[in-house]
Amino acid sequence: MQRAITLALQAQFKTEPNPIVGAVLTDRNGQVLSEGFHEKAGSPHAEVVALRHFETVPEDAILFVTLEPCSHHGKTPPCTDLILKKNVKTVVVGCQDPNPLVSGKGIAALRANGVFVTTGVCESACRNINRVFNKHIVSHLPYLTVKAAVSLDGKIAMASGESQWITGELSRAKGHELRSQHQAIAVGRQTLINDNPRLTDRRSAKGRQPIQIVYASRGDIPFDSFFVKNRQTRRILFAGNGIQPEMVKRLCAEGVEVFIDDRSRPTVLWSLERLYEIGVCSLLIEGGGELIASMIREKVADQLCLFLSGKIIGSSSAISWTGELGIEKLADVPHLSFDHIEKLGDDLMLTCFFPKP
Repeated sequence: MQRAITLALQAQFKTEPNPIVGAVLTDRNGQVLSEGFHEKAGSPHAEVVALRHFETVPEDAILFVTLEPCSHHGKTPPCTDLILKKNVKTVVVGCQDPNPLVSGKGIAALRANGVFVTTGVCESACRNINRVFNKHIVSHLPYLTVKAAVSLDGKIAMASGESQWITGELSRAKGHELRSQHQAIAVGRQTLINDNPRLTDRRSAKGRQPIQIVYASRGDIPFDSFFVKNRQTRRILFAGNGIQPEMVKRLCAEGVEVFIDDRSRPTVLWSLERLYEIGVCSLLIEGGGELIASMIREKVADQLCLFLSGKIIGSSSAISWTGELGIEKLADVPHLSFDHIEKLGDDLMLTCFFPKP
């Protein structure tokens, strides 16, 4: 199963909206007979790749697969049908598929046809490699990562607004790697005004560029910003019902899609539902503090990537990365779980997970 996980990870961030899946076929002694993984949406599933060289598998063959085989017709036929056709007698499943179309049905179909199925092998690891898919398929919302580059005392800028650069070159490169791993990037209006970010993955000119998103209640953003002028990628602005029709017309003329909430300010849940509807599975929030705070307050954030510099700004009027959460009791504050700490030159990158609501 560990080998199947390793195979699955070769397609990480490449299969949206599908999960990443690995499969390994062995004999009873553990000798690998064949293996495969799902490379991208629309391509053969991992089980298909692992079994394609066999008319029927050897009698003692065991199929290890990280995720429950599908039992429904999608872009490809059910993998359970193929497993039965290839005469696989034993299947070991890492974790059950959270997709309501599958969710236990694949395992049940195999058992009903005489296949011996073992489940829950390396279950936590198999589930965790598909955090994005699991959130997206169950909640109908994008997986949401908050990213911030902060000083040792938690500030994202000086009181004057100066912020370049709090962290070092390695941290900034890692930040672009994060951008490449998400389908969309979002910032608030003030961050757009202060920093004029490009919101691109500059590591590779040929790489997938994320959808760019700005939250601005009235839509009053600089028209000379990179966001407005960049016509090479999809751009979306979330606005409230107070945006003027002339502003909508100007933005649309620049190729920006404008989504208007029926409230004065675009609400978090409403915007995330719109992103789900257009097929966005993962979203990276890059600031500012007010936007980040709203995501935390609404309990929709899943992951935090905090780039921590050794610098100390030491000013009460300097901007903090979270903004105002409005929490009065210590017992009510979010308690994140640390997953990974990585040293990047003189900086640290802390990867944490928000508590599940």
